[in-house]
Order: sequence, then C-alpha cells, then structure tokens
Amino acid sequence: MIFCAPDSSPTREQIDLSFGATRPPEYEPTQQAFILSFRGISFSFPAAINKNSAEQCNPHFPNRNAAVVAKMSVYSGNSLSDAKVLELPWHCYNGGVYTSSLDVVRDNSKTVGVQVHLMFEGVESSSSAVGSRIQSDVRTVCFGNTVQDVLSLLGAPTRVFYKAEDKMRIHAPPDQQSRRASDRSDYFYNYLTLGLDILFDAVTQRAKKFVLHTNYPGHYDFNVYYRCFFKIPLSKANNLESDYQSASLLDQTEPMIVHAASKWEGIHEYILGPESRPIVLNRSSSFNATNPFGPTYCYGYQDMIFEVMMNGHIASVTLYQITD
Repeated sequence: MIFCAPDSSPTREQIDLSFGATRPPEYEPTQQAFILSFRGISFSFPAAINKNSAEQCNPHFPNRNAAVVAKMSVYSGNSLSDAKVLELPWHCYNGGVYTSSLDVVRDNSKTVGVQVHLMFEGVESSSSAVGSRIQSDVRTVCFGNTVQDVLSLLGAPTRVFYKAEDKMRIHAPPDQQSRRASDRSDYFYNYLTLGLDILFDAVTQRAKKFVLHTNYPGHYDFNVYYRCFFKIPLSKANNLESDYQSASLLDQTEPMIVHAASKWEGIHEYILGPESRPIVLNRSSSFNATNPFGPTYCYGYQDMIFEVMMNGHIASVTLYQITD
C-alpha cells in the first residue's frame, strides 16, 4: 500500500491504514513534534502549540486528517533513540577504500597533517575462508609528502584534477600576486570515498593542502564525496575578549573539538568572535553557470578555511601549509 504519493498525502490516518496500530505518539520538545513509532520506522508530526494566559505552551496532536508527516526515519531496532549506525557490509566495498574517521594533527596551533583511519576489503589467505572481511589501518599524511608517499599510504586517487587558474590569488600578499604563472599547474588528488582532496605543488611535487568534505545536502558538491568524519582540535584565540565566549562552550584551557556535524555558530563565537566577516563564495560550473544552492561563506582561522553553508553546517574545511 502506498502511503505517500503526489495524490496521497502522508497524514496520520493514512499512516494508520498502511502500518496498523501502534503506541500513541510521544512529544519531543526539542523538535516541537510528535513522534509516531513502529518497528524500524518513525514518523514526525509538527505539534500544534497553544499558549494559555500563563504563557505556558500546551502542545497537542493536530487533527488526524490535518496532521501531515514532516520527517520519516528508517532504522534498525525498536526505537529511534536506541538506533545505531550500521557498518557497511563487506560485499559493498567492491575493492574500494573508505574512512571511519580522520584526525587533524596539529602542533603549536599549526596543522602538521591528517591521520586517516581506513577501512577496506581484505582477502583471506585460507581457501576455506568465506572470502573477504573488513580490515582497518591508520595512515598519516603530512604536508611535504611526495606523490609517491601519498600513493603508498592511501593508494591511487579516484581522479586527478589540474587547476586551470587560482582565483584566490587576489587575496595573497602583493609579492605573491605578481609571481608569473608557471607552465605547470598544481593538481589535486581526489579521494572521493574518503571525502578528501590533496593538493600537490606543481614544482616540488609535494602535498601543500588538504580539503575535507562533509557532503551535506544543499551544497554544490553534494553526493560527489563521501562524508569525511574529521575531528579538529581548536584553541581559542588569545586576543578575543572573554565576554565573547558563551558559558556553554568549553573552557579556554581545553581545545574545542570540531566534528563534521558541528554547527558554525558556536565555533565562530569560540575562535573568531562575533565581529569577523567572511568571504562570499559563489560556485558555478563552466557548463552551467547557475547554482541553485546559493553562496557559501568562508572564514579563515590560523591555517584553516571553513566553508559554511547558509544553514550553519560546515561544507568543507581546507588545511593549508603556511610558508615562511
């Protein structure tokens, strides 16, 4: 039975007809919604909230015919709160290499490299074995590594992209802006299944930049990369006023750990303060100049550039090497 179609709205009545009886919906105050749960699937209905004279909110479930599903969650288990992310089955690897997490290695407020926790398909040596199983390994790629070093650590990239021009050179110091363009161009190694790009210098053939992708919906590169589950330790800038720091944030002596799911609002206040202004980035293709997702905003901090979407999610983090 189809419970959601252009001519059939997923109302509470339609859900009951399709899935049968279940427990009454539970109110979730953080979402201001009622959650109707079945085994392995949950439906979220926006709550109708009325305020009484005492300014107290009284949420109640709307009419069965008027209540339309706002979000559907599919998971393994009896409850959405107890659901866990399932590991990718070994037969889905298909010879590819994936990452479970990525740690940004920093020393004295400078990025040294990235430590990649790899997952890949391994073949059992025994003929009686089932065939393949998931193996893991940790590889560290640093600034200054040669192409041969990176290939031996991470394997061959999904593709190689050569930079035709450097549009960010206008923001470089004057002595670097006047530098003549070389006949050779810098090039990226794109590791799509790792959510990682590595930029190599055309002259030295050494790594000088890392780009970490979060693959959030609504971004120009959505569904191109797998999500990179990075962790970046950040220390608060010494020149910020203590009033800018929220009481809910970490103590100044402890670094803030930025994850792929972190929202920019708290990070911005912690490391930059409310008065910092971003650079607006408008992406477009050479074949199609339109970009339906709108611009993103780039904030620089130490040797990192955070690309932030309009909804506050981090789209990518660029780590670059500061040269003397």
